Amino acid sequence: MDFSDLIAIKIKELMQDKNINSSQLAKKSGMYRSTLTMFLTRKNKTIRLENLLYICEAFDIKISEFFSDKRFDEAEAKDWKK
Repeated sequence: MDFSDLIAIKIKELMQDKNINSSQLAKKSGMYRSTLTMFLTRKNKTIRLENLLYICEAFDIKISEFFSDKRFDEAEAKDWKK
């Protein structure tokens, strides 16, 4: 699975676990709701590292905890040329 897709899935799972919607997460993280929504709906396939850090802060987790999910072990960059 593509790395970017896994990040979106993980954010959605955390939102479900914390019982918050994208508007609430955008407000807690300081991101524009449209930026978050575009990423979560996969209309934008990239997310800035700073924004991911803000999201982690909103969930009160460290970025290392975010990426400790085993699914990231097998993630690949889409269209990456070796």
